[in-house]
Amino acid sequence: MTTPSASPPTDTASRTARAHASLFPYALCLLVANAVVHLIIVLADNRITVLTTLPLVMVAIGYAVYLIVFGRSLGRVRYGRLVAHALTYAMVNTGYLLHAYILVASASPAIQGSGRIALDAGWLGATLGMAGFWGIGLITHGLAALHERGFEASRP
Repeated sequence: MTTPSASPPTDTASRTARAHASLFPYALCLLVANAVVHLIIVLADNRITVLTTLPLVMVAIGYAVYLIVFGRSLGRVRYGRLVAHALTYAMVNTGYLLHAYILVASASPAIQGSGRIALDAGWLGATLGMAGFWGIGLITHGLAALHERGFEASRP
């Protein structure tokens, strides 16, 4: 007989299965959200400003909510949290890098910097800065996940 405070073992397994199953829909939502971010940037004449960065903040909040809802259970899925982190990193940064690449290839004035900097300051931060600094965090997360053999939470 289980006490009211104790969860049956199948509850943990089903939460873990739901967390695992949530990764693909999360990736699709992330893809759509990033497309919206870049559409807003295009509508703002391809300029990175505070207003074009606010949708990216919404993507970050969405990632945080996803981790709040599924994070503990994802820790019981082998490399679950790392996959969520890597998908988010790759989709956000690849979007900015490809957007910048298209602007550079088309010689868009929106991305041309002034003086010694080849890129506009906003694009410099959105492409190189974000990818580099976030990449350090992703590498650290990957090494920690490897150390824990892919499980970032105790398993039942």
